[in-house]
Amino acid sequence: MKAATGTACHTFGELLQGQYDGVPFLVSLPIQSYVRATFYPGGAGELITSPRKIKVRRILRRLMNEYEIPFEGTLLLEQSLPEGKGFATSTADMVAACRAVSKAYRLHLLPHHISSLLVQVEPTDGIMYDEIVAYRHHQGEVIASLGQLPPLRIIGADRGGRIDTVSFNRQAQPYTVQEEKEYEKLLVMLQEACRSGDSELIGYVATKSADLHQKRLSHPDFERMKEMCREIGGLGVTIAHSGTLAGILLDASSSDYIEQEKKLCERMKGWHRPLYKFSVARSQKGIHV
Repeated sequence: MKAATGTACHTFGELLQGQYDGVPFLVSLPIQSYVRATFYPGGAGELITSPRKIKVRRILRRLMNEYEIPFEGTLLLEQSLPEGKGFATSTADMVAACRAVSKAYRLHLLPHHISSLLVQVEPTDGIMYDEIVAYRHHQGEVIASLGQLPPLRIIGADRGGRIDTVSFNRQAQPYTVQEEKEYEKLLVMLQEACRSGDSELIGYVATKSADLHQKRLSHPDFERMKEMCREIGGLGVTIAHSGTLAGILLDASSSDYIEQEKKLCERMKGWHRPLYKFSVARSQKGIHV
């Protein structure tokens, strides 16, 4: 049996997150940053991986029990981003690990199967699917497939600290009936925006979702990011709804975006925040290795 590799993309929070029909949902914003899991079969007769990656071990043990196969070997994870920020690091680690091990053992592991495993561990992002999806992150159910995103860039900042997603979800305020109607409307708009490649509409939905979410988890840079976005002609502001990230969306197909990016980075220099620049992944499919 040969070494096998699996990958999964990270996210920069969500384009949209809320609730309707009484069920929370989200639409992740995938970025061109990938975790790579490599599984080396054989060795000491046990599964060896980083002791810090407790969730990865837990998910692989569930997979092992389901298929009644004793996985033996070493799993290495590379290029992982910090946890508790909104990068979907835990989800990406687990998805990449499942893909690597299933490839090594020739298991036919479909996205909905990975999804069902992950939600047994914690609420999860829908990045195991190739297309952008509206996703019930507590149940692991796809509401709708949105297809691909147009070319976008994110210039973002991290306010610092960490947010524990599980604890945050337990303490989250209930949504009103009016808010649920608003989120349903935004989801319909986002579906149309992805179908037609309308970058401006995507920016509007992201900003509106972030705005609605400020009473649940406020970001100290949100208002000044909205102002800067207006000044440089950006598309909108996106946030991690249970994380510490906020960023400005730019149209990467525009001839202006390089100059816009330069202005934003110059303005953000004095913020004393970790700054990030990412290209948005047009789909959530892992890189080919």
